[in-house]
Amino acid sequence: MTETATPKRFDAQIVKLLILRFAGTFGSGMLSFAIGLYILRRTGSALSMGISLITGPLVALVLTPFVGYVVDTMAHRKIMIAAQITTSLGLLAFALVFHTWPAQYYPELIGLIIILQITDNFLGTALTASLIQLFPTSRLQQVNSLNQSISSLATFLAPILGALVYTVVSIDVFALIEIGFELVALGCIMMLKFQPVTTERRTNTPVPDPEPRESVWANFRTGFHYLANQRLMLLLSVSSAAINFFFASLNVGLPYLLVHTLKLSNTQYGVTDAGFAVGMFTGGLLLSVLHFRHHPILISFRFIAVMGAMLMLNGLPLLFHWPSAVNVLYYLALNVASGVLIVLINTPIGTLMQQLIPADLQGRVFSLQGMMSTLLNPVGTLFFGMLFDRVAAGPIFGVTGLILVSLTLAIMTQMRREKLLERPENQVPEPVAEPVADSAAEA
Repeated sequence: MTETATPKRFDAQIVKLLILRFAGTFGSGMLSFAIGLYILRRTGSALSMGISLITGPLVALVLTPFVGYVVDTMAHRKIMIAAQITTSLGLLAFALVFHTWPAQYYPELIGLIIILQITDNFLGTALTASLIQLFPTSRLQQVNSLNQSISSLATFLAPILGALVYTVVSIDVFALIEIGFELVALGCIMMLKFQPVTTERRTNTPVPDPEPRESVWANFRTGFHYLANQRLMLLLSVSSAAINFFFASLNVGLPYLLVHTLKLSNTQYGVTDAGFAVGMFTGGLLLSVLHFRHHPILISFRFIAVMGAMLMLNGLPLLFHWPSAVNVLYYLALNVASGVLIVLINTPIGTLMQQLIPADLQGRVFSLQGMMSTLLNPVGTLFFGMLFDRVAAGPIFGVTGLILVSLTLAIMTQMRREKLLERPENQVPEPVAEPVADSAAEA
């Protein structure tokens, strides 16, 4: 695949990818919104909602070695197709079981969450590792940014329409609707054109080449060995785990604050929740045309500090007792700004890792890095779930935001002290021409 010789091919590829992302994100976004709201309305407990939120990360933790092994040893297209089919069958099974035994809604929803997490892990890791096979390396930031924008657009529409549909259909009907979107995504996956890539770019760190039929553990150990010897990536993974612990306060506390404390309606809550997607859509469009002068990681961590400062503002309306309309506008604006920051935090780091990590290691490294990044998220979700049931939201957000800002500044200081951003192996590679490959080739 060359950098300039295939613009029509590139356009076709990006259209398929964007349709895939929109269909999958919009359908799952509506379903996730309905599940969260259903549990919150039925139980009235932040802890009950928190348990449902930690189920996915715990499943992801257990799956880490297997996801990396499968993605690095099997054709990515086959993995994604199998994941979509399994997702559709799981949704159909849930709809039938819920319709038959509606009183057992909580364990049924937990079971559905587990199924969706398993399939999403394989699908997401395979798709991320496939981007280097679908697009030239010099286009990765543009692809990631447009990908983020279309996903954000779907996320913006999902809670708004989800809140409307929630009032007229049951949760099992939501699952049936989601099947339709999963089938659209499946069709797009089947039309994507994969190309093989050469793993010519390696760091100075010795990484043993994987054996043809190595075990799951040996495969996982290779990825762990690579990550352990990349000081910058290891620091990012460990710090991400700590940062995600504090971000759990937002995931658990904001819905609880808006629905139970401020008494917003379903539609009002859906509008505020859509603010994240509006911001992420805007941030994605900006990143698709921007070129950074500073190191991507330095940029990301600066915005994490800003995000921590904004976290403290979530409890402000509790001091003024504003009417619901003002609260909706306030949290909508705050969530839009947060959405922009999320893109500015995640996309530069993700693009850099896609460029630096050898293609034959991306599956296991991305899976391992994702596991480490979300390691403390379940603990944070449980902790803040219990905390919001007992303590006012304002002080929680204030203290958590202050700690997050302090932690981010400490990590940036450590990276400068070790001069990690100045090392050649951690620099963004210059765009290089890639060999033309047979258009019919697959991973």
